[in-house]
Amino acid sequence: MRKVALFVGGLVLSALACAPAMAEVVRVKVMARVSHVNDYYGSLNGKIIAGTRMSGTYVYNTNTPNQSQDPQFTGEYHPYANEARVRFAAGGFVFESNQPTQGITIQIQPENSSLGQFFYVSDDNKPISNDNGVMQIIMRLMGSGPVTQSSALPAVAPDLTGYHSKDVLIFGTNFDLRAEIESAELIVADAIEVSPASGSFVHGQQFDAALLLPRNSNVVSAQASANGNTLPLNYPGNCYVPPPNSTGRVAIVCPDAHQSLWYTSGAPIEWTVVLSNGTTLTQTVNWTLIQ
Repeated sequence: MRKVALFVGGLVLSALACAPAMAEVVRVKVMARVSHVNDYYGSLNGKIIAGTRMSGTYVYNTNTPNQSQDPQFTGEYHPYANEARVRFAAGGFVFESNQPTQGITIQIQPENSSLGQFFYVSDDNKPISNDNGVMQIIMRLMGSGPVTQSSALPAVAPDLTGYHSKDVLIFGTNFDLRAEIESAELIVADAIEVSPASGSFVHGQQFDAALLLPRNSNVVSAQASANGNTLPLNYPGNCYVPPPNSTGRVAIVCPDAHQSLWYTSGAPIEWTVVLSNGTTLTQTVNWTLIQ
């Protein structure tokens, strides 16, 4: 198994730069197209070939400290557990980081000193559905653009125009693949109000869940997940959109949402809603089951 060498070395044990005054969760949706596949023993069953579409998301928090030995000129970030994750899907296979994990590294070489580079690397990943290991997931950008303006973690999605190299690399125990990134957009967060809000629930307590969305939203799909696994809370599916309410805000109602607590193992629940205009909205709640 090969690994791409990262361009910044020398991890120090203490943070050399303070976190930004305003921490911000950054979620970016990525669309890519596979350009090269090596499937040495048929682990991918011929389902991923050149031209296969790939979709994915990467997440981090801007409060992550810069651990570079020279933080003014380079960025090296090791996000805290539960504050970063990456997931790509193609051909019916899912390649994603474990949750929680501290096996993600983000490295930034800003353009002020040389060619701008942004690497997002996960070394702690779930096996794919047939139990083949995923050793490394890499998203890399090389060139010029908003995510390499400085060594700080960017709060924006990359504008791909100025990046001559923009790809996703996945290395498994018996396969590797490369995909060219075609689009990247920031996922709008905190535009969803979830009811009930975060809190604790006792065994036998029953409740429905409701999502309140911005006015005039036209919902295409909604899905709840925990630890990267989908929950039986989805639209279309067992959730529905009721008639308009007095506030004009669109709602999604999911009956018997309490039943999903058995599948979360105490992990935060992330709601993702896709609108007809292409906007993706997300919100996270912590529902804890007390047994």
